[in-house]
Amino acid sequence: MSTCARCYEPLRDCQCPEPGSEADHYGRVWRHCEEGLTMTKASMARFMMFCLSNHVEIGDVYAFNPKYRGSQVLASIRIRPDQIEAFERDTGGKLRRPPRLVLN
Repeated sequence: MSTCARCYEPLRDCQCPEPGSEADHYGRVWRHCEEGLTMTKASMARFMMFCLSNHVEIGDVYAFNPKYRGSQVLASIRIRPDQIEAFERDTGGKLRRPPRLVLN
């Protein structure tokens, strides 16, 4: 039976919040964007403009293959939950919660 890495309770009884759901003092949560962003001027400009104008913290940004124009871009950002819909609409990127990793 798997146990939680933080409270050591069985996963079915664990009351710990999901990773990425813990908000900082500004109310922002971590989200990952793994689809919808590409390494083009337009896509990166929309992403950066949204982040800078809405006080979104940028974590890691990774280009899948930077040699090729239009390759996929992966990013992690810290964003307020009420801004997620606007981010997806304005940038074309789809956000998801960070993966939950449990080591036994």
